[in-house]
Amino acid sequence: MRKELFPISIFHGKVEDNDKLKNIIIPFIEETKHGNKPPEGWLTNNINTSYNNREVNCYDFLIDQTQQQYQAVLNNFFDDTFNINVSQMWYNVYTGGEWQEQHTHTGTIGSPIHFACIHFLSFDPDIHTPVTFIDPLITTRALSLEMKSNGYNDKVNLKYEEGDLIMFPSYLSHEVRPSKPSTYPRITISFNIEVLNYAS
Repeated sequence: MRKELFPISIFHGKVEDNDKLKNIIIPFIEETKHGNKPPEGWLTNNINTSYNNREVNCYDFLIDQTQQQYQAVLNNFFDDTFNINVSQMWYNVYTGGEWQEQHTHTGTIGSPIHFACIHFLSFDPDIHTPVTFIDPLITTRALSLEMKSNGYNDKVNLKYEEGDLIMFPSYLSHEVRPSKPSTYPRITISFNIEVLNYAS
């Protein structure tokens, strides 16, 4: 018998009216994406991201437009009462084979991030790459036989559709591999969550 210890959960839901959000957010992205550059320290080739955009307050706009729909999805992820703080929210646009290097969303002791979330606002699974998750124990497992047993794979791709929203522990390393260049953009809304209260 084999038993799993300390499993890592990834929560997977769907935004109820993704088309409504696309109609509101994509024109906003078109207006604000010029001049967007990856922050210093990111290794990605040329992703268009609002992560570091200080001229236009993308956070307030995105929060205002998505809060109700995202809250409905998150209500299904938590199995008891909860209170959260969304500390960051930004968009990423991929059109020409851009990629995002392996990274985590961990915060600091004074400003913790418990979960990271990704909403696939514009996504075609036939042409766009999903998020690839990397085993956080990959270095430790390299020293054991587990690497060669039970079909182990240190990187996992899950299947997503447009409108899906996922939530995962902030320490879980992930990356986005290059997609084929396309006129249909791969657009994600990412945000970080601090859980202020749970089951209290």
